[in-house]
Amino acid sequence: MTTSSEYVFNMNALIFSGSMLFLILFVHAIYMFAVNASYEKMVDKMMLKQNYHIVRLLFFVMAFILTMSHLLEIYIWGIALSISGLVPNSHHAMVFAGSTYTTVGFGTNPLPQGWQLVMVVIALSGMIAFGWTISVLISMTTAVNAAIQKEKEKKNEKKKTLK
Repeated sequence: MTTSSEYVFNMNALIFSGSMLFLILFVHAIYMFAVNASYEKMVDKMMLKQNYHIVRLLFFVMAFILTMSHLLEIYIWGIALSISGLVPNSHHAMVFAGSTYTTVGFGTNPLPQGWQLVMVVIALSGMIAFGWTISVLISMTTAVNAAIQKEKEKKNEKKKTLK
């Protein structure tokens, strides 16, 4: 068993991982802000038009779009692993990136010895991105709850006027 310091601390792995982590979080930030801003704008229009039921539907559509950010980020990781030559087979690179990003960890580790830091950083990027997405989804539910409340108030007003 080799205990050389090159396997413990690989500066190239650190630079590659750090650069990719920055890129992934930058992409995720832009994606989250764009989706959230679009959602808020559309919700405001629907609330003004009193189309409260559309807000619920809009939530599900935007939740799906938010989820797609993770597929994009897995794709970016897979391409980077493949182009860098760390995982020469692009299919294996994508499967490894997806398995590691989601922290499921199935399959084998195709990385060269001394590059295991990359695997840890891919998992870290996934954990951060999933947490961030969940926080955006929670903030989006606030608008859905407000729409539900307004819809109930509208129905109660309608009942009162009918009596």
